[in-house]
Amino acid sequence: MSQFSEAVARKQYCQPGVCMTETKRYVIIHGHFYQPPRENPWLEVIEPEISAAPYHDWNQRITDECYAANLAARILDEKRRIVAIVNNYSRLSFDFGPTLLSWMEKNQPEVYASIISSDRENITVYSGHGPALAQAYNHIIMPLASRQDKQTQVVWGIADFHHRFGRQPEGMWLPETAVDLETLEIMADHNIKFTILSPHQAVRFRPPGGTWIKAGSDFDTARAYTCRLPAGKNITLFFYHESLSRGVAFQGLLHNGDSLAGRILESYVPTEGKNLVIIATDGETFGHHHKFGEMALAQAFDQLHKADVHVTTPGEYLSLFPPDHEVEIQENSAWSCSHGVERWRSGCCCSTGQHPGWNQDWRSPLRRAMDLLRDQLGGVYEKETSRLLQNPRAARDDYIEVFSNRSKQNTSRFLNRWAFRPLTSSEKITVLKLLEMERRIQSAFTSCGWFFDDIGGLESLLVLKQAAVALQYAAEVNGESPESRFLELLAGARSNVPALGSGKDIFEQQVRPLQTDLKRVGANFIINGLFSKQTRQSTYYIFRVNVINITKSASGMLKTATGRIEVTSTVTGESCRLRYAAYAWGVREIYAGVADDSTSTANLADLNGEFLPGASEADCSLRLSTLTKHFPCSTYGLAELFGDEKAAVIENVVAVTLQKAEKAHRRLFNEYRDTARFISDLGQPIPPHLSVSAAFILNRELQGELGKKRPNLKTIQSTLDEMDLWELPIDEQSVSFYFTSRLEQLTIAYTNNPNDKEALDKAEGLLKIAKASGLDLNLWRVQNAWFAIISGSARVSNQKSPFGAGDSIHNHLGGLLGFRVD
Repeated sequence: MSQFSEAVARKQYCQPGVCMTETKRYVIIHGHFYQPPRENPWLEVIEPEISAAPYHDWNQRITDECYAANLAARILDEKRRIVAIVNNYSRLSFDFGPTLLSWMEKNQPEVYASIISSDRENITVYSGHGPALAQAYNHIIMPLASRQDKQTQVVWGIADFHHRFGRQPEGMWLPETAVDLETLEIMADHNIKFTILSPHQAVRFRPPGGTWIKAGSDFDTARAYTCRLPAGKNITLFFYHESLSRGVAFQGLLHNGDSLAGRILESYVPTEGKNLVIIATDGETFGHHHKFGEMALAQAFDQLHKADVHVTTPGEYLSLFPPDHEVEIQENSAWSCSHGVERWRSGCCCSTGQHPGWNQDWRSPLRRAMDLLRDQLGGVYEKETSRLLQNPRAARDDYIEVFSNRSKQNTSRFLNRWAFRPLTSSEKITVLKLLEMERRIQSAFTSCGWFFDDIGGLESLLVLKQAAVALQYAAEVNGESPESRFLELLAGARSNVPALGSGKDIFEQQVRPLQTDLKRVGANFIINGLFSKQTRQSTYYIFRVNVINITKSASGMLKTATGRIEVTSTVTGESCRLRYAAYAWGVREIYAGVADDSTSTANLADLNGEFLPGASEADCSLRLSTLTKHFPCSTYGLAELFGDEKAAVIENVVAVTLQKAEKAHRRLFNEYRDTARFISDLGQPIPPHLSVSAAFILNRELQGELGKKRPNLKTIQSTLDEMDLWELPIDEQSVSFYFTSRLEQLTIAYTNNPNDKEALDKAEGLLKIAKASGLDLNLWRVQNAWFAIISGSARVSNQKSPFGAGDSIHNHLGGLLGFRVD
């Protein structure tokens, strides 16, 4: 764990030595954290999502706004000064979607590690019961799934939880709290003790030895209930407090932590023995849906602690108060649909409310199309694997052991465990493709695909991509797939945006162009190699690339490369040796020709010679015709580049353009700088064309100085003064970013070396300059780093300052960073 994570984890709210049954009031606040699998399924990386700008994608953005923010939530005093930074996960009951944690482990490892440790380190706080719950793996609507798929979702969810958290989960979150008895039975069969539901999902209940009572609006959520299952087992059900949970999610209760705590305290009815309040909502509510919601949550926990309310988890509460009341549930119901589960099956009117007048009739044909894939491709899986695997269904459940660890040794162990006999190389590839096909079908039922308002939305597009991969694997295994019938059904899913057409149109225009094979992977790798150095053996997305031989040439703006590579999928083991030639004229004209090495007749020795003669811009058509002649129907250009590769090319184009623009603006600025000052001194406005050049150059100079390891404060201040003199706008987004980055690096430098007085002075100077200039800096990481310094020698308790009274250096910079230091 990082120094920062250790520091914020110290702020705990527990009562060592206190008998928990003596505490009369308990509260459980549960956060359901989840994101759909946003990755391009052919590459297993998230490509740029423009709607998440300025972030690369929504997972990155929501991590900053919510997942990481809750690891370091601020508690403020009445003057909005920071008095503590706390880890909300140490007090929340929570579940994280496996697909989200998988992304986080690779892309935000510190956040991931801190969330995992928040469960492990708080098990003793909650009497041996960790705060984390498991989740049905792909967030599918369980009542709409086949029994086999329900089984797989529970098995995968438990296996993923055990792999990450190192223990058997006590509870499991059901996606959208969608429930039926079959799902509960499968959970109970796998030793899941409890789940959390909405109160409107209870039909009737009865006290010990009493008669059944209809569950109405006054249904008591202040206790746990036993649900008896048809096969004889039981499972415990919690029901969240409806008005409090809705208030947190939708009605502004997170605007003020004191108000939230007050509403919770008002909800206890001690004379009636109601000692539990349980709130459940999407975890993204705390910081993403509601800005600074994590701060309100931290403040509420703080106030509840002062009021002697014991923050607990469902597991701990059950160990103290085993249920004695019994409940029966409304099957095929969910928390976000008043029509049962029709939001994910038909055109019911449940929607986000963001598009009045839109209909949701597209949901039904999308569901039918996905059901078709499940049934048809499930048959393909059973047929093709029955001759190779001992128990195809059990092997599918066990497949999580492979896709969570794709090492060659682990894959071999899996195949040896389930195969009837040693498999040939081609049989291994077939089995792995079929298992991947089944995994992608599970992902295609992710609930988000139906939840929002239109089939043209980002989330519906995600499930269509998963379906496309499943169809591709089916076609590769036995030469046929139900694609034509699938598209017929999608044609009936009309978008509310006329220009998008139907689901079939969206599939053809936005999904099919993404489909990828080993040749396209090779072409992208080759084009990337025109601009960067590559090793002989590389990992490229989910592929291994071995460079067999390569010849590169460069002449002016022209770069060329010819050679041979071998591309292997780490998912299926499929491999292909390719012969290629590629060229780039600058950064706009880029092409690669790729063909199977065993069948290609392209003479690589002659290709470079054909490319280079003349090396002029006029030879564009000649170069391209040379490539297509040697690689007919196998030529790839900018349009076939993957999302991040395309973004890199655009970035290069922009960089070149900016360099030229900067030269032109600087020449104009330098030539008329004195004239502009003279005009400004006379109190007259500077001509617009001169203002544009001046703003461009001075912002660039500001960014350049801030980019230095130890920036010159006088230079920064004089540049800002000159901009102020001419009334020029600051490029706030870029300049604030540079200010914040430099502050963070200087603070870390001081953290690593407390004798680095220069780093401390520079940080303080930059803060003063930024504040005087009215720049709105995101100081979140800087404050975390600074808090970690202080917490190394001081403890934060109650509302006392974390700063030593005599430490004027710490006090001064801490005050500038927004901490309470008096």
